[in-house]
Amino acid sequence: MDRRSFLMGAAGLGGAVLLGGCGSSNSGGSPAASSVKRPSIAKEPGNLSILEWDGYQAFGTPTNKKAGGLSAGDEYTKKFGADGITYSLIVNDSEALNKVRSGQQFDVIHPCIENLQDYVRDGLVQPWDTKLLPSFANLNPALVKGGQVNGQQYFIPWDWGYGSVIYRTDKVDPADATGWELFWNPKYKGRISMWNGNTTNFEIAALKLGYGGHAMDNLSDDQLTNAKNALIEQYPLNKFLWSSEYTDLQPALQNGDVWIAYSWQDQWVYARSKGIPMAYMKPSQGRLGWYCGFMLGKDTKNYYHAHDYVESYINHKSCLSLTNYFYYGSADATIKASEIQDKAVARSLDIGNPNVLASADVHLQSWEPNEAAVQQAWEEVTASA
Repeated sequence: MDRRSFLMGAAGLGGAVLLGGCGSSNSGGSPAASSVKRPSIAKEPGNLSILEWDGYQAFGTPTNKKAGGLSAGDEYTKKFGADGITYSLIVNDSEALNKVRSGQQFDVIHPCIENLQDYVRDGLVQPWDTKLLPSFANLNPALVKGGQVNGQQYFIPWDWGYGSVIYRTDKVDPADATGWELFWNPKYKGRISMWNGNTTNFEIAALKLGYGGHAMDNLSDDQLTNAKNALIEQYPLNKFLWSSEYTDLQPALQNGDVWIAYSWQDQWVYARSKGIPMAYMKPSQGRLGWYCGFMLGKDTKNYYHAHDYVESYINHKSCLSLTNYFYYGSADATIKASEIQDKAVARSLDIGNPNVLASADVHLQSWEPNEAAVQQAWEEVTASA
C-alpha cells in the first residue's frame, strides 16, 4: 500500500476519498450525523466497548494507572469513571477488521487507515459529528482528509509512525544492513523476528522484490505469488513472529535473543535509553509509514460517550503524552518540537512538518483491494513451516 501516494492525493479510497496535503481540518463535517435525533448522554448506558491496541487503554483503567504514563483518556475517566469501559485487544489490522465483521459490537474502534474503505463499504461504522470534538480543529488536515468518505468524517486520526528494520549494531555486519533483504539473510537464522502482521509482511516482501509505489498494496496475481514464495523462503529464518511489541519483541531485542526485527520507531528509543546498541534502518527501498485513528461503531448506544472518549484522546495534552511516552507521532498539528522531551525523537518525527508521511522515502500503508487474497496467501506461508 503506497501511503505516500495516498497522502499526495494521487489515490483515494476507491476514488471516494482523497488525502489532500493542504485541506482544512474543519472540512468534512458530518451533517447527516448531527441531524439524527438521539438520546441525551445522560440516557445512554455509558458502558463503552473499545477495540484497541494493548497499551492505549485510557488512563485510570486497570492497566493504565501509573503516574507519568500515557495520560490519554484521563479526562473521560475522571468525568465518567473507568468501570464502564471494556477493551478487546488486537494485534494487527486484519484481526481488527475480522472481529468487527464477525458481528462483535464495539462503540469505538481504533484501526489504521488502510481498512477505512472496508469498514464503510460493509456498513460497520458511522460518521462522527466533528462538532462534538473541540480538538478536531487542531488535527493535521492531510490526515483528517484521509478519514473522509463522501464528505463525512468516518475516521479521526490520532497516532502515526514508521515501520522498518531494527537491528543490533554489535551483532549485524553493517554491510548487510542496507535494506529489507536483511530479513532474508541466512547468516542470521534464528536471530530474526518479523511481525505477525500478515499484510504488512507482504508489503515488506513487495518492497524487497521491487514492487514499490502503488504496486505494494495492489499486487497482481503473479506479484502476490512471488511475494508469498519470498515469505515462505524467509519464514524459517525467524526465531518467532512477534505479536506483542512489549511482551514479545522488546524483551527479545534487549536480552539479545533477537538481533533483527520489524519494528516501529519507539523500540529504538527504548534500546537507546538502556545503552543497547541498536539502529533503526532507513532501507534503500524506503520505510513504511502508517497512521491510525478512531471509528464509531454502527450500532453504538453510547454516541455521545464515544465522542467524549475520543476527545479525551485527541486533545493537546493527550497527543503530547502519546509522543513523550510512546514516541509515536500524533495527529495534533499544533504540537511544537520544543514540547517534546526527547529532542532526537522530535527530529526523527520531523515534528511540525504536516506532510512528513508524504516524504519520498516513506511508503504509506494504504487500502489493499485484494486483502482477502493476501490473507489467504499468508495462511499458506505460515502453513509451510
